[in-house]
Amino acid sequence: MANVWVLLLKLLPGQTLLLFTMISHTGSKKCALFLLCCMGTLLSTSTLPIQPTPSRHLQSIIKELQYTAKTVLENYQKEEKGVTERSSYRLPCLTSDPKPPNSLNSSAILTYFQTIRPLSQNQTLIDEIIRQLEKLCSQDLPKMEVSVPERSFERKRFIFTILKQFSNCMDQVVGLWIPKSS
Repeated sequence: MANVWVLLLKLLPGQTLLLFTMISHTGSKKCALFLLCCMGTLLSTSTLPIQPTPSRHLQSIIKELQYTAKTVLENYQKEEKGVTERSSYRLPCLTSDPKPPNSLNSSAILTYFQTIRPLSQNQTLIDEIIRQLEKLCSQDLPKMEVSVPERSFERKRFIFTILKQFSNCMDQVVGLWIPKSS
């Protein structure tokens, strides 16, 4: 029985005194074992990291962004044949916050799309991406600067890279946020 108390002191420092008081009054080893099992189960289930499922509205925004990202990328690839991705351009996709929608770096992505919008031939779909990202953005975040290459071919590579990274990002976000059954 002493080993049980040592284990309890290690596992439940705050609740041990309460549990000890309850058990010492009853004097029952079975009661102590029952409480130990219950407390262990309760603690193990209540301390598991649970990823909250985003609301249906948030899920629909993410699915719409995923679809639109793929469509814009496919259209751009058809328009600009031979343009390749450039690894030096990086779209900041995710943040360190694991909770949706904060894990998607929507304000940074929004800035990139606002920057490439005037350079794109498919402004309708870019506008749709911007509208959806605005729904996810916090209004109090500062705007960041995005510099676009000046040379025509390098600008096309920049746009293609951002579109491709955004499409991959949305696939990743859908995998993280939306349950498989949705």
